[in-house]
Amino acid sequence: MKKLIPFFFAVILFANISLLGETIHFKSGEKLEGSVLSQDKDSVTIKLVDGNIKVFPKSMIRKVSFAKKIEPPVVKIEPQVQESEQKRIEERELAEKLKRENEELKVAEEKRKKREEQLTKAKRHYLEGSLGVGSGENQSELRPFFQAIQLAGLLFGGGDVEFQSNPYKTKNQNVTARLFYAWNRFTFEIRGTEAKGNFDVGGFQTLSVGSGSPSSSAKTVNVLFGNGDTKFQKVSARAGFTPFPHPLFDFQIVAGVERIWTKTIQETASLGEVASTGFNPTRASFRETNHPLKGYSIGIGYEWKFWERFILQGQILYLDMKGPSSFRSNEFGFDLSPFKLRQFGLDYQWRSTGSEVNVKFSTKVYGDLSFFMEASNMILNNKLDSGYITENDTQGNSDLSQIIVKAYAPQILIPVIYDSKTILTYVQVGANYRLHFGSN
Repeated sequence: MKKLIPFFFAVILFANISLLGETIHFKSGEKLEGSVLSQDKDSVTIKLVDGNIKVFPKSMIRKVSFAKKIEPPVVKIEPQVQESEQKRIEERELAEKLKRENEELKVAEEKRKKREEQLTKAKRHYLEGSLGVGSGENQSELRPFFQAIQLAGLLFGGGDVEFQSNPYKTKNQNVTARLFYAWNRFTFEIRGTEAKGNFDVGGFQTLSVGSGSPSSSAKTVNVLFGNGDTKFQKVSARAGFTPFPHPLFDFQIVAGVERIWTKTIQETASLGEVASTGFNPTRASFRETNHPLKGYSIGIGYEWKFWERFILQGQILYLDMKGPSSFRSNEFGFDLSPFKLRQFGLDYQWRSTGSEVNVKFSTKVYGDLSFFMEASNMILNNKLDSGYITENDTQGNSDLSQIIVKAYAPQILIPVIYDSKTILTYVQVGANYRLHFGSN
């Protein structure tokens, strides 16, 4: 046993040396373990693992592999923290956490109190009455519509054709009365506007007279003059809701029902020279148009209070309405004795959609009394739905082609010839008075 111990010791020693030495690879495929002691340009001196030193020519050596050195692992020694120091650190972290939580609670409480203060100041319960007067323009449907019918007749059949120099907008004087009830988040408004205007009729009229043969027919041109009156009435009932009350700026969702009535009465004289056939083209016409509409509105409203005494209010609304229109013309011609009565009528259904924008600026003058200036602009685009043209049909009309033309031709031609609109614009000044019902 004592003889084996030195042997095992030598094996372990050589194994360790081998692990830490180099490996010499010869071109013949042989390899030796050892340590390179020195070398020159022709040879390498190697100490083998058994202790022998040999010199080998470099021409015999393919390569020398060097053993990797194993670095001992670095053990990170954490500093030892005393138990008392650790406790102080934990207490400091806990205090900082509680401080942050208290600050967050304080900020949340301030926000809550601020919001409660806003809600308290935003509470309202009052009834406000307003009356305003002003001027503007309006356009009702059937006066320009009749002009387009006449133009279609000229393009597709001739006959009597009339051209008015201004068949569209009419200047008006208007008045608006308004009641506005507010209770916290909810509002209810009813307002009515009436606009009246008059206009001069000017233009010319072409007439085809006679039996149709060249010898007995003629054309003449008359001069138009006369006057007319227009009336535009509008009533709205709207409710509003404030989703986020604020004492200075109030934003609302608004919806309501709308009614419109337009009426035009027109007296027109058409004067011309007696034709060569003896035909007297002079005639007088009495015309009346009516166009009621009803529908709904939806949109937004706002109210901004600033500098304690000023208020800016407004509404932006979409309107969707429908209704019939009626045009009646009674024309008296003097080519026969005592006269000849010619009746003409238009009866149609319309779909009208568009927008209404109102802006109102108010300033307090004394207590709950304030003065205001308001501007309003409503434009509806009218789409022709269905209807019929009547012309001397008191005895009936058995011509199917004429019935079809009178029923359907305007629906095709009028949208091409005429962009139909119903318009009311105005600027008013007036006064508001607000009656409060106590605080909530």
